[in-house]
Amino acid sequence: MVSMRKGLLVALLALAAAPVMFAQTDITGKDAPDFKATECINQPEATTLNDCAGEVVLIKYWGTN
Repeated sequence: MVSMRKGLLVALLALAAAPVMFAQTDITGKDAPDFKATECINQPEATTLNDCAGEVVLIKYWGTN
């Protein structure tokens, strides 16, 4: 019974701490950070976001293992 209460207490503490541990800063309305895309369609060289200033940029990201 004591170990069950201890386990429940640990679980409750983990749930309470989760929003603080995994919180991310809000970047809504801020400029996107600059990055370098090395494989782009119709681009022989690497492209940075600053290279596309003033243009509409569509980023299609696909991640696999």
